[in-house]
Amino acid sequence: MSQTPRAKGLAFKRLDLHVHTPASSCFAGTCSPTDVVNAALAQGLDGIAITDHNTAGWVDIVREASAGTPLVVFPGVEISCTGGKKSIHVIALFDPDKTSKHVEALLNVVGIGPDQYGNQDAVTNESPIQLIEAIHGHGALAVLAHANSSNGVLADMAGQPRTNVIQCPLLLAAEGTDFADEPRRLAHRRVVDLLDGTDPTYARQLAVYQASDNPCLDESGQHCLEGIGSRVTYFKLETVDIDGLRQCFVDPQVRIRHPQDLPQAAFPRVSYVKFNSGFLENQEVHFHDGLTTILGAKGAGKSLLIEFMRFALNQEPLHPSIMQDHAAKLHSKLGEYGVVELEFVDENGARTNFSRTFRELDKSPYGDDVPFDPAQIFPVLFLSQNEIIKIAEDEAEQLKFIDQFFDFRAIRGEIASLERELDRLDASMAEGLSAFAEVLSLAGRIATIDKEVAKLDKALSDPIFDRFKNLQEKEKVLQQQRDYLSSLVTSLDDARTSLLARAVPPIPSLLKKDPSLLRATDAIRRAHSALAEQLGRLIVDLRAELASADNEYKTWHPQFQAGKREYEEYVQKAGGDYKGIALNRERLLREAADHQGKHTQAEAKKNKVPDLSKRRNELLDAIQTQYDLYTAERQAKCQRFQQDSAGKLRLTIIGSSNVDQFCSSLLSLKRGSYLKDEEINLITSTITPRDFVLSLLRYHATRDSKHLGLTAKQCGIPLARMKTLADFLLGEIPFKDLLGLQYRAIPQDRPEILYDIGGGNFQPLASVSVGQKCTAMLIMALSEGDMPIVIDQPEDSLDIRSIWDDMCTKLRLAKTRRQFIFTTHNSSLAVASDTDCYLVLEGDAAHGRLVHAGAMDNEPVSSEVLKYLEGGPGTYRLKSTKYRAGSLY
Repeated sequence: MSQTPRAKGLAFKRLDLHVHTPASSCFAGTCSPTDVVNAALAQGLDGIAITDHNTAGWVDIVREASAGTPLVVFPGVEISCTGGKKSIHVIALFDPDKTSKHVEALLNVVGIGPDQYGNQDAVTNESPIQLIEAIHGHGALAVLAHANSSNGVLADMAGQPRTNVIQCPLLLAAEGTDFADEPRRLAHRRVVDLLDGTDPTYARQLAVYQASDNPCLDESGQHCLEGIGSRVTYFKLETVDIDGLRQCFVDPQVRIRHPQDLPQAAFPRVSYVKFNSGFLENQEVHFHDGLTTILGAKGAGKSLLIEFMRFALNQEPLHPSIMQDHAAKLHSKLGEYGVVELEFVDENGARTNFSRTFRELDKSPYGDDVPFDPAQIFPVLFLSQNEIIKIAEDEAEQLKFIDQFFDFRAIRGEIASLERELDRLDASMAEGLSAFAEVLSLAGRIATIDKEVAKLDKALSDPIFDRFKNLQEKEKVLQQQRDYLSSLVTSLDDARTSLLARAVPPIPSLLKKDPSLLRATDAIRRAHSALAEQLGRLIVDLRAELASADNEYKTWHPQFQAGKREYEEYVQKAGGDYKGIALNRERLLREAADHQGKHTQAEAKKNKVPDLSKRRNELLDAIQTQYDLYTAERQAKCQRFQQDSAGKLRLTIIGSSNVDQFCSSLLSLKRGSYLKDEEINLITSTITPRDFVLSLLRYHATRDSKHLGLTAKQCGIPLARMKTLADFLLGEIPFKDLLGLQYRAIPQDRPEILYDIGGGNFQPLASVSVGQKCTAMLIMALSEGDMPIVIDQPEDSLDIRSIWDDMCTKLRLAKTRRQFIFTTHNSSLAVASDTDCYLVLEGDAAHGRLVHAGAMDNEPVSSEVLKYLEGGPGTYRLKSTKYRAGSLY
């Protein structure tokens, strides 16, 4: 597959914004403009600023040398001004489309003429503040050069004059050379520390970055070619230009990184999605790795984009009303046979491209080349419009929401495997339980027949009859022996099937290559193979013994046939009553033989129950262990949510406390029993499904109501009423369904989420406002993790302060290690969070289309952001004027 184009938007660029050339009199050695460009490229730089002392002599020729290369050159100059013990150095940075003429115009205004160009000792009579104002007036950015060293404002000025320079509103950035100074870092005295807004003297945050000033390695204080790129800074830009730099200076927390702080971690992300039909037909949308904000008027297709992505990744909403809306959008806006193609990148950087076709009757299949469920291998936290409200109002939905932050595939797979084995065992267990009553019934009937036959035997007493009766007895015993051996073969065959059906414990995806786990898995497979071989041989041996017994029976059977003919001839001759009695006896014996056969089978099934019960208990214990793991994981995650909430949330998982499923199952089963719902509620809130079913089965096996006594006492229900329920359930409900209750109605965890409504007053979500509910859920959504988050209008129902406190502050830092995709109409969420890439959609009644993509640093995206999030420049200016007229100013 061809390389996927990178999404537009912001990316960290490696820049050195303080470079000298031979145009500075203090430059050591000689070099060409091409040498400067090549040296910068060799350092992996995306851009440099030519900032010679009081001259723009090499600006144009370096720009020309960079033509045809990826290197961007900022025209600039380092100007010396009055104000310190010596002179203060201030850098002016111009846009890359400017030339030396623009720089020289600034120099002329501040009184530095051509005869002083390149002279480090030339000093303008302007003060630092006046120089900063002049730089600003020429459309450039003013930066305090090496502020902590000689000729720097922090080192060479003092008192109020220094503070005034720092607080000059036209100054946006300072250059520091002490980022690696560990003692100053520990003392919080580096430039970046002093100008981070916390120092009461300056009470001002400035962007602080480092640049090389390309020093000579001999520490002579001169500049040289080899020093280019020796100190660099990463600036987050879409285009390396002055507007992008200005954005970085305005918001350094998210836009400026030093090499040691540059994000390195890979994380899963959606690369692009495209459509072949429907409302977004022929649109291909690429997403930024960080924060992508989707803008557009109502009806432009913003929500559809989210819903179509959910469809492609098989992660449709779980809430019925949200799912209904999702399905309606697919039906009307994607259309039958509409195809959504999507590419995602996993945490290892591997790309996966696939497509899904919307076909309502065929459950919307994936392409033939997709042997996986995207929802399992690439989970995304999707929230459609208003979905967060639905989740916040329902405990079960809250638990599902919390579970989205885990990789529970191994646990779920193990539970599913255990449930499958239990389901298979339950079929045999149900037969065995039914056999208890059958054995009793058949034994009683056989005993009755034996008594009737004994009476008839007296009436038929005769030597010929006595001989035949002995033959019949031997025939019966030989049949029983054959049946016994046959049942051994069947039981062993069933046992082999049961043992070999056990699934090999799965290895979690993160440990797929762990040698010890792989060796243990091989050992299990060898054990399976040996077991299959040994049991197979044993079954073959047993079948040989059964064949031997069959031969024994066949050898003897002619004697029985001869005796039978002799007896039948005698009965025929005797006639009359004797014949009738003999025929009646024969009928009873056939009936007894039939009952005996059934009794043998039923007895065999009944005898399996203890072993089946033991194995079921092992499996039930194993399932409970998996659910306990669930609970532990949830509790740990809730602790993380609580820590990340900055004291706004208290979260607890109350293990196995939600009995809704057990209650609803038992209520549905007891219909027609005339028992009260209140009694069912008492049972399900007091005793586990496993123990309740066990008491029923013990009562069934013994018909002794004492086995119901403890349950009745625990639940506070009269024993007679409990017996009525037990008799009804045992008489009307298949055993397999009752057995299934023990693991399919296991009480679930229940989340307890408390929200601080103010002053440490924590209230359950059910008691707080819709906005507070949504805030709580979004705090959790934005907690730590690397799963992509895609939300349609997350600001709905939130107040503005919550948007900043609970969303923007988290997004600004989290978007370097996690992908976020939002649709929004809220400027705080989009702009204050420093969106990496805006997608602007336009649409009419029939189609929507992507018209612009990129950061807001440049046109036309900046105008589109202003239009959709502020109502346009006129509205924004009016609001700004009104804010400034208020008491806060």
